[in-house]
Amino acid sequence: MSSAERKLIIVTGFGPFLGHEELNASWEAVKLLPDQLSHEGNEYQLEKRMVPVEYTAVDEAVAEIWKLQPELVVHVGVSGVAKCVYVEKLAYNHQFRRPDNAGQLLSKGTCCLPNNGKANVLRCGLNVDKIVEAVNATCEECVAPARSTGDKSLSATKASKNVGGFLCGYIYLKSLDVDSKRTLFVHVPCIDKPFNTAQTAEIVYNIIEQCVQQIAASQLENSQ
Repeated sequence: MSSAERKLIIVTGFGPFLGHEELNASWEAVKLLPDQLSHEGNEYQLEKRMVPVEYTAVDEAVAEIWKLQPELVVHVGVSGVAKCVYVEKLAYNHQFRRPDNAGQLLSKGTCCLPNNGKANVLRCGLNVDKIVEAVNATCEECVAPARSTGDKSLSATKASKNVGGFLCGYIYLKSLDVDSKRTLFVHVPCIDKPFNTAQTAEIVYNIIEQCVQQIAASQLENSQ
């Protein structure tokens, strides 16, 4: 099957920023994802993009991504406090008070969204709790090495409502404004805290698979 016939999934990671100057764990994990995914006879092309940690770059990236009419968009960022992969349920507006890599700030720490204006909160239309439950059940082998040397109750993922007020929250808000039922954001922990990059990439891939399943099931239900 040619790439033109495959449905498109776009996955983004962020470039370096203050505190993560050498490597950003999000982009390192995204780079390791396979180029293709199959689900129930459908083929998907995974396109991977690195986004600079700048508000303007996010605006440009989100506009370019959605022009391609992807089946799914998954944004990935790094969290210095995450102990596993956090699957984010929502994004807040009015909290963007931190300057980006270019030293730029958003006026009044907020943005006016094309479809939702100055809404305070936008929620993911996917079932995040179901994604977390399924991925935790399928990633036991991936988590086992980290669990054996640390937290015995460690899981691969957990649901979160704290995407933050920096570029992670900003890119999620912007994409949720376009299509909340095809957008997800996940926070990955720093490299080797506790997962190595390959383990993190495997968990992210499993999350993508669960998103594809939900979208496909919704399309089937709507077609009947």
